[in-house]
Amino acid sequence: MRRQRIGDRFKYLVVGLLLAGWAAAYFALPRLSPLDGPFNAEPFGFEANSLPFMSKTDLNIFWVTVFVLESRENLGPAPGTVFVLKSKSGKIRWTRLAAPELGRIRLERKSARWFIPGGWVISMKPEYTSSGELYVSPLGQFRFFFHRW
Repeated sequence: MRRQRIGDRFKYLVVGLLLAGWAAAYFALPRLSPLDGPFNAEPFGFEANSLPFMSKTDLNIFWVTVFVLESRENLGPAPGTVFVLKSKSGKIRWTRLAAPELGRIRLERKSARWFIPGGWVISMKPEYTSSGELYVSPLGQFRFFFHRW
């Protein structure tokens, strides 16, 4: 009888630790992790809908679209990319200006995959360098921009 209680407590402890780790990945880590990774991805303060469209990908959970991520061409003095995250209804959640030295960045079509520890991973192809990834949290916050060398 005592052995069974210890086994039950161990199961609850393991499940509790897994849930705590998962909750930390979803809620705590996006706030503690660097917001732009190795490149500057600063907020874009202008109207993004008027910028020329380049590519987009849907962020889905179980085949249901939650958000739409678009890349649009920045027409400023240093050509580059503006990332735009929209809700399913089309409302803009955030915009981010990618580093101009990467050039125009295309999102790989149908590349967004659910990332169990917290959100989506979207593959992309910068104009001047090799491929990279963009991470979006499950609640739709910009999380991290990573480039593979």
